[in-house]
Amino acid sequence: MITVEGGCHCGHVRFEVRLEKPEVELLDCDCSICSMTGYLHLIVPDASFRQTEGRADVVLYRFGSGRARHLFCQHCGIKSFYRPRSHPDAISVNWRCLDEDHGLTATMVPFDGVYPV
Repeated sequence: MITVEGGCHCGHVRFEVRLEKPEVELLDCDCSICSMTGYLHLIVPDASFRQTEGRADVVLYRFGSGRARHLFCQHCGIKSFYRPRSHPDAISVNWRCLDEDHGLTATMVPFDGVYPV
């Protein structure tokens, strides 16, 4: 198992993810919020994700169907991870919020998030 860490811009919110291998697949979603923010999805099972700091520092935002639970740091506004509507039993980690020394290799996969999943 490989453990990688990451967090928001200001450092209040931190997390860790356990992965089986260093090669991962990233979803490049074309929905409005992902397109506007440049979010790249590393989808992981609930059991592989752990928020290590800042539980009280995240705020919830919902729109559209309301199924996705967008979580932002209330201090810097960065969405490091959230529960997506497309994968309701998983966590989507923002690839761009992983610590720089993560050592992972990513393959990008286009994802159609415009239409309801």
